[in-house]
Amino acid sequence: MTAPLIATRALTLAAAGRTLVEALDWQAEAGQRWCVIGRNAAGKSSLLRALAGVGEAALQRAGQVRWFGRDSHAWPAADAASVRAFLPQQSSDRFPATVLRLLELSVVRPRHAAGDVLRALDAASLGERNVLELSGGERQRVALAQCAVQGAPLLLLDEPVAFQDPAHQLQVAQWFCSLSDHALVISAHDVNWIARAATHVLALLPDGRCEQGPASLMLQADRLERVYGCAWATVEGDAGRLWIAQ
Repeated sequence: MTAPLIATRALTLAAAGRTLVEALDWQAEAGQRWCVIGRNAAGKSSLLRALAGVGEAALQRAGQVRWFGRDSHAWPAADAASVRAFLPQQSSDRFPATVLRLLELSVVRPRHAAGDVLRALDAASLGERNVLELSGGERQRVALAQCAVQGAPLLLLDEPVAFQDPAHQLQVAQWFCSLSDHALVISAHDVNWIARAATHVLALLPDGRCEQGPASLMLQADRLERVYGCAWATVEGDAGRLWIAQ
């Protein structure tokens, strides 16, 4: 039996005396797109960083994160880069470089051609642009391209559409759906975008408990109310079902 791309065993995360995630047993396979949902400060970013094996000084952690059945701490840095790519909420650039040069530097295991990824993300025109001169939305799409060309089968993406206009949010969702040989773990706030992009949802509740399952079962009014602390209603229209917070 093949090990999942990523799995947690009794993963517990705490910060400032508060439990963010308690005893999480979870896994993701290739072809799955997991969206992590929860209120602000629920622990979404901390969870993604823990899944990526990125240290966070203020975070207390217990339990295991495994990539391909092997504890994440046991992977040498170079090998880890071939397994998982991590996108933080905001990219920080310290030196000028063109977008194409930045993508060249991001390759670990050749898997996706830079030009193909830029076209899929409506960023082909940015190739010769200086990354220091990009808008927030442009830089976010370039950061997604960096994760893709890195070549890792596991993509851990913290709010990848936070700076995107509606058209680009839709385009990113469509691109995610095309990555059938990857496992994606994504944090996001827009329930309607999540319904379009996700196959599965991992919900972080205020008391540290987590609920998980297929998106069609997780995106229900009673569960969303437990997650966000407000009532929800649905509206059926030509574009399908829309979720509205009340």
